[in-house]
Amino acid sequence: MKEQELLKYLIGILLERLSELYDEEVVFDQFIFGERTAYVECLEIIQERIEAEKYELAFDIEGRFPV
Repeated sequence: MKEQELLKYLIGILLERLSELYDEEVVFDQFIFGERTAYVECLEIIQERIEAEKYELAFDIEGRFPV
């Protein structure tokens, strides 16, 4: 797998997991809070180091997924 494909895959997985954690049916607890925070931080780190538009990551991550 090429680096770009891997990066797109990783971003997709992180966004998918975050969306699941913000589902109304998910019971919020400290573990969920930690997961949310970790995923948001990972995406923000990635966003700072890539061409965000190219990877559809050009948005306020913490605005969409508040922690």
